[in-house]
Amino acid sequence: MNEPVPFSSATSSDTSAITSSSPDFSALCRIARDILGAPFACMWQSGNLWLASTEDRAFGLSAIADVRIALPLGKTSPLLVVRDTLDCPALAKRTWVDGEPHVRFVAVLTVATPEACHFEPCHLAVLDTQPRDLDDDQRRRLLDVGALAAQALQLAWEAQLASLQEKEFRLLAETSTDTIVRGNLDGIRLYISPSVRSLLGYEPEELIGLRAIDIVHPDDLGSFGALMASIRAGELETGVSEVRQRHKDGHWVWMEASVRLTYDPATGKPNGYVASVRDIQRRKQAESHLEYLASHDTLTGLANRAIFDRRLADAVFHARRDGRRFALFCMDIDRFKRINDTFGHQAGDAVLREAAMRLQVAIGAEDIAIRLGGDEFALIQMLDDADAAVSAANMAQRLIDVMARPIFFRGSEILAGLSIGIAVAPQDGPDADLVLSAADRALYAAKLGGRNTYRFASC
Repeated sequence: MNEPVPFSSATSSDTSAITSSSPDFSALCRIARDILGAPFACMWQSGNLWLASTEDRAFGLSAIADVRIALPLGKTSPLLVVRDTLDCPALAKRTWVDGEPHVRFVAVLTVATPEACHFEPCHLAVLDTQPRDLDDDQRRRLLDVGALAAQALQLAWEAQLASLQEKEFRLLAETSTDTIVRGNLDGIRLYISPSVRSLLGYEPEELIGLRAIDIVHPDDLGSFGALMASIRAGELETGVSEVRQRHKDGHWVWMEASVRLTYDPATGKPNGYVASVRDIQRRKQAESHLEYLASHDTLTGLANRAIFDRRLADAVFHARRDGRRFALFCMDIDRFKRINDTFGHQAGDAVLREAAMRLQVAIGAEDIAIRLGGDEFALIQMLDDADAAVSAANMAQRLIDVMARPIFFRGSEILAGLSIGIAVAPQDGPDADLVLSAADRALYAAKLGGRNTYRFASC
């Protein structure tokens, strides 16, 4: 009889995982039976029973049921021997002793189960119809059978534990909101968790076997390529990369990948990486918005003083290094205080917004308009090798013309002029402070000249 058969036993829920995959002990039952030359041997552990009998299948089953209850199995010694059941008060009156099948000898070996599992021990029983004893060799060999059973149980427990852990790890990976990626040293994905569907719109199977760099944004190829090169070289222990990858529908997704190098447990050599990838689109949008707020005027949307200082410094640098000339315009809206006093501050804000929009429309692609504060604006115009004064004058007149058109606010027509002071670098100053000072002086001259006009610092 090789298959386990049902055996009445109170099996706790804790043991169900391992008992469902216990080793087949039928062979060990046959070995134990042959060692003693007995007609019946069996093993049981929790709800499983393995038999090795030369007799009818039912031989010994009722005996085993009583033995496991009546005898103190494993309490004082792993091997309990009843030389003659008629001499054992706990067994002598049992029906299987004084009646069929007349069991007179019982030997039960308690096999220790792995300590960590806290399961019911496994027992090996050998029954005979003749009273007998065990010699030293039989005892030793029976204990050896028990040792083999203990090793088999340990291996079964470890295999089952590994299976349970694998299921738990898979559950964690497949239910994590982060996308888990396993790749080799060449950057090829070997595993990718299902959350990639919500991250990039792909099924995991569509990305396995491919490299992540294949769908990386062109602007991020350099940094991401350097990261993967470190992985291939086995140099990266841990790393974090922020990169854009192409969604299946074509748009770009910002993501953060925390990458850790992995090692072959046998050789200790690097064998790939594991990455935890998360969507940082909202964070990037928030960062971009904060960066915008830090660099732009909230009322008009124009670049603010911080950007102006950087762009002016850059223009001065290129003027010195390359001889590229530029014009700096300092501008005020004429009689802006009167507009505020007459129509109210909301009207003043509307004028500032309209002025900013008209400036943006009038300037060139290389030029930048800035709101310095209040009704003060600035413009940096990059000049060609042609007559710089003519180009700057044409720009100034264009700005004055676009600001001369009426501005309508809540049914009122508002007229706002523009005064402009112009400094041309490098002739009006070798550094940013001198150029700005020259443009300010020219603006003052334009106001003295009647407003709604422009003046050059050199004139």
